[in-house]
Amino acid sequence: MGIASEIRHNKILEQLNAKGKVFVKEISKQFNVTEVTIRRDLVFLEKEGLLKKTYGGAVLVGPEVKPSVRFRQKRKSNAKKIVGELAGKLINDGDVIFLEAGSTCNEIIPFLIDHKDITIIVNSLYLMRRLHSMGWHKVIMIGGQYRPDRMDTVGSQAEVAINQLAGFKAFTSADDITIDSGISGADIVTVGFSKLLLKKAGEVIFVGDHTKFDNPALYKIADIDKLDYIVTDIKPSPQWHKAAKEKNIKLIYPE
Repeated sequence: MGIASEIRHNKILEQLNAKGKVFVKEISKQFNVTEVTIRRDLVFLEKEGLLKKTYGGAVLVGPEVKPSVRFRQKRKSNAKKIVGELAGKLINDGDVIFLEAGSTCNEIIPFLIDHKDITIIVNSLYLMRRLHSMGWHKVIMIGGQYRPDRMDTVGSQAEVAINQLAGFKAFTSADDITIDSGISGADIVTVGFSKLLLKKAGEVIFVGDHTKFDNPALYKIADIDKLDYIVTDIKPSPQWHKAAKEKNIKLIYPE
């Protein structure tokens, strides 16, 4: 998928969230492309479970358009790989780590190959598919209510399991991060799980590309002073450097 089509897909989803419906003719004029191109976009997004095609356009499939984990993995894949490689350098032999469900944490997994005696805790079948080939590491799968669109497990059973653990390194991607509002998420169930996860962690590493900065989501997870590291794909702003220094957070990005 090219950059132009990715931009169109994101804009289509934004308009769906705002209006509840979009029309092929309007979008084709907006982007100065053919109606055939827009129909292909809608077919792609419908296959991803993000909308439902209708005569002349598309509508929401539910109260809110939530990109599936497969679609999120395709977006900004190069940035996520950069973040994954940098985050992987924070893991040492013998560590116990939690990889929170998400496409960015998925890109940390390839950099676990050369480590020894790692214990990896996950609540994501999406991540488990990649971890399956690493038989030399110990993997703990958190149970709970399974959500097919996110391929993760949440709910009371998952929280009971997390409550029994402590002292691990938690890698969280959340949805957004700001200096004043901290890290936040758009899905209240995921946010509840993440809050408990960070309370039980011995060390917390936020992993996310630059687009996650300074756009607070609806539900707060934690203040940034809960974080030990912030790993991203480009150098953060001077304001972020100042805040990180004040709160003793290590910023990691490509030099």
